[in-house]
Formats: sequence, structure tokens, C-alpha cells
Amino acid sequence: MASHTKVSRAMRSPSETTPPARLLRTVLVVFLGTLVPETAGAVDPDRVEWSDDWARVRLWEVIDAVVLTIGDTEIENHVTIPVQARWRGGILFDDWARGVFRGSTAAVQSTASTVSNYFYYGGTLIPFVLDNYFVTLDVHRSADVAGQMLVINMQALGVSGLISLAAEHEVGRARPYTESCGPDGKVRDASGAVLQTCGTSNDNRSFFSGHVAAVSTMAGLTCLHHQHLPLYGGGFADLAPCLAMMGLAVATGLLRLVYDEHWATDVVTGWAAGALSGYVIPSLLHYGFGSGRPVGEVHAGGLTLAPTLGAYGRCLGAGVVGAF
Repeated sequence: MASHTKVSRAMRSPSETTPPARLLRTVLVVFLGTLVPETAGAVDPDRVEWSDDWARVRLWEVIDAVVLTIGDTEIENHVTIPVQARWRGGILFDDWARGVFRGSTAAVQSTASTVSNYFYYGGTLIPFVLDNYFVTLDVHRSADVAGQMLVINMQALGVSGLISLAAEHEVGRARPYTESCGPDGKVRDASGAVLQTCGTSNDNRSFFSGHVAAVSTMAGLTCLHHQHLPLYGGGFADLAPCLAMMGLAVATGLLRLVYDEHWATDVVTGWAAGALSGYVIPSLLHYGFGSGRPVGEVHAGGLTLAPTLGAYGRCLGAGVVGAF
């Protein structure tokens, strides 16, 4: 009979009384909590092979992935952005976050824009190249699993892109920098350097962040695949890419705030859209819930250890769950 022990260490946030901090902490706990199911089902393979208990990619999903990819491109290229803003200003914690994160100089904002673009392209491309091609196809020699992952990833990105692009092209939310436009149509820092130019087609596509949604989608997919498939051999080796991609998604969102391109609620919505399209939907369609081993699970003799997060009153707790 298995017995369970839990060892946790509470880490108190210095801004625990701040509503935005509490909201972000709750979102993080809920998302990470989905990565640690209550039980590790027997369907979880010890090798990189597709389990009979997981639904395989169907023909309609292949067609769907292709259609979504083409559709996203068509929306971006042929659907116009609203010329006049239909929604202006911040809501909830937007103004607070803008005051905290907005870059104060042209150099800071320019750097934030450049780095967030690198994160966007790298965060969406590298998991395909590394996990799908080099690890699954080349190292493990599993064309079957590589093909399943490829279609799942393409479909998830297609869904994420459709949602974010449709919102950007239809909602018409003014970007935060438009709040600071001068009489000459420029946004300037304290030294007079130009931060942004107003009056372009870029002004009214703030809601919601496509950069954040795409990277968050790949973060969800990375965590999901590594939860069910020991691509890197299991244990911390499979937990590391999940944490790295989650960190990349968070960093991308914060950099978009520094650049003053999005309100905080645009970024939070992007994180939520990524979790939905990258983790929830593929779980519903293929892996299921509660059937995979926790990401980062380690075996030591008859003892199994897995990292976990939890909320303990006003504290965010990190701990280890053990079973023997």
C-alpha cells in the first residue's frame, strides 16, 4: 500500500497584498498544478512511444492544422485593423502595471522590442527543431511520435493564432503608448527622443498579445509532451525545458509591457490563450488529464519524488511529493 509524504517550503511574496501580484500568483499555481496530476497512470510510457491509451491524430486534425495555418496568414495579410479605436485606456490593474513596467527611455523600449521578438521567434521555432526533429526523430528514432507531436503543435499554434489575430483585427483596442501621444503625433521620453509614432495601423491592435500567446502555447505544449513522454530521459531533464519555456513566456509578456505595446490585461489574456491552446485542448484531444507522470518525477529505488506547487494561505509554496 502506498503512503504519501509532502515536504513544502513557503515563499512569501513581498507584494502579497497587491491585487496584480495575487492574480498572477493564482494563475501560476493553477497552471502549474495541472502539470502534477494526483496519480501517475500506467499509460505513461517508459520509452518514447505513443501509448495505445492516447488518441492518435486524426485526418481532420491534419486538415485543420493546414487550414488554420493558411487562415492565420490570410487574416494577418488581408483583414484590416480598425482605423479608429473601439476601446481605449486601461482596466483593472492596467494603469498600475504600465506605471511599473513601461520603459522610460527610447533605448530601453527598443531593446525590449528586439529581445521580445527574439523570444517570440525562438520560442515558437526551437521546440520544433529540438524536440520534434533532433530528440524524437533523430535520437529516439520514433517517426511516429515525431509526426503526432508535429500535427498537435501545428494545430495548437493555429488555434492560438486564430484567436489572437481575430481579436487584434476586430476588437480595435488602442495600444497604451497612444495615451501619451504629443501634438506632433510622437511619444517622446524625458530627453526628447522618440519612443513611438502615433497615427499608424499599429495603433489599434493591442488586444491581445500575439507574441505572448504564441510563446505560451509552445510552453504548454512543451510541458505537456515532456509530462507524458520521457524525451530527455525523465526527471529534472524533462522538467527543465518546461520551466525554461514558461520563463520565456513570462519574460516575453513583461518585455511587451516595457515596450508599451500592450496593456497588462492583453498580456494576461495571451498567457491564458496559450495555456488553453497549448495544454488544455491537446490534453482533451489526445493525452487526457491525470494520466501522465508529473513533469520532473524522479525514481530512487522504491521511492518516487515529484516537484509540486501549492497555495498556503497567503503564501506560494514549493515542495516535493513522495510516494513509496
